[in-house]
Amino acid sequence: MPALEVHALADGLRSRAAEADEAQHRLGAPALVGGPLQPTVEAFLQSHRTAAQALAGELRWLGATIGAVADSWLALDGALLSRVGRPGVQ
Repeated sequence: MPALEVHALADGLRSRAAEADEAQHRLGAPALVGGPLQPTVEAFLQSHRTAAQALAGELRWLGATIGAVADSWLALDGALLSRVGRPGVQ
C-alpha cells in the first residue's frame, strides 16, 4: 500500500475522531423531559457521551499510529534509496 494512501487513511481516522467529538458535545445539551424519566434520560445521554469520548480518543490514537507507520515507511524508503548507486554498497 503506498504511503500516501496510508496517510490518507490516517487523515480519515482523525476526521472521524472530530465527528465523534462533535457527537459528544451534541449529546451534552440537556434533554428536559421531566418527571421520573429525567434521570434515565440523563444516564442514557451520559453513557453515550462517554462512548463518543472513548471512540474519539481511539480514532485519534489509531490515526496517529497509522500516520507514524507511513512516515517510517517513507524514512525507510529514503534510507534505502540513498544507498542505491554508492560504490561498494550492496
